[in-house]
Amino acid sequence: MLPAVTGPRKVAYALVALSLLVVARFDLGPCLLAGLFSYMILDRIEIILRKTKLKPFLARWASVGLFTVVAGVLAMIFVSFVRLGLERLPVLVDRVLPRLDALATSLGLPWPVENVTDLREYFLGAAKENARALTKTSGLLTRGFFQILVGIAVAVLRFLSPEPAPLEEGHLYSELHHEGRHRASLFVGSFERVMGAQVVIAAINALATAVFLFSVGMPFKTFLVLTTFVCGMVPIAGNIISNIVIVAAALTRSNQLAAAALVFLVAIHKAEYFLNSRIVGSRIHLPMWATLLALLVGEALLGVPGVILAPTLLYYVREELRLVPAS
Repeated sequence: MLPAVTGPRKVAYALVALSLLVVARFDLGPCLLAGLFSYMILDRIEIILRKTKLKPFLARWASVGLFTVVAGVLAMIFVSFVRLGLERLPVLVDRVLPRLDALATSLGLPWPVENVTDLREYFLGAAKENARALTKTSGLLTRGFFQILVGIAVAVLRFLSPEPAPLEEGHLYSELHHEGRHRASLFVGSFERVMGAQVVIAAINALATAVFLFSVGMPFKTFLVLTTFVCGMVPIAGNIISNIVIVAAALTRSNQLAAAALVFLVAIHKAEYFLNSRIVGSRIHLPMWATLLALLVGEALLGVPGVILAPTLLYYVREELRLVPAS
């Protein structure tokens, strides 16, 4: 039988809700996301090192050292993705729009725009503006970048901090401290379960896609592989975005290659459903409709970080509800 919800637990619930409202109100999504990702990587590395019978103190500091390497690699991947996107997207748009126009004309389908040239110029102009903004040196010193650094620093400091001494029981502070730690532990655990599985699936998906892209001589191969991996971090919506980009890139070569890419993507996502059930298993089982609604709300509140965090929040709320008795 589940224990009754105590007053300190209710206060802890209120503090969690207040914290999430503060994150949404002040756009602190990048900070929260960076902190959670950093702590997840640190925790996973320490678990692996502990299996080598390394002393706990050495395992923790070695985890921080390896985390620095992993964080550097991930930063390089992200920077490469942004740079390649700014370089390749204008070329991709310039090539694919005339092909789509010709395909629509040959099939007798109405084209949603009257002037393809104007649409192409709009996309290219927007891409060039973003390129100029992102290539400025001061662009790195943005609020979002500062938030990411703070999130990483907090995660590392929390990871290295020793376990606090047990508090004297029987007063409100000790009970609230216990409930708060439990809520935080459950939230971080929810993130590790959801995003840990999502990272594995995204990596497998990107690897399989890379084999296909390089075997058929697809244009923009490196950019497309990075797009598949990065977008794969976002459930459902990320796959849709990467699929559209891959088919559009294939269309710049030929209609046959675009059809082959579409068939491959359908097949790989059918296999991904199997992988998802094996990797995630019975630990999560979030309904697709609920996930889509969570993505919509997350994007409205926090933008891209909200989209990534939405499945975690959905899973966390479900796990908390399982700890509350019905009556």
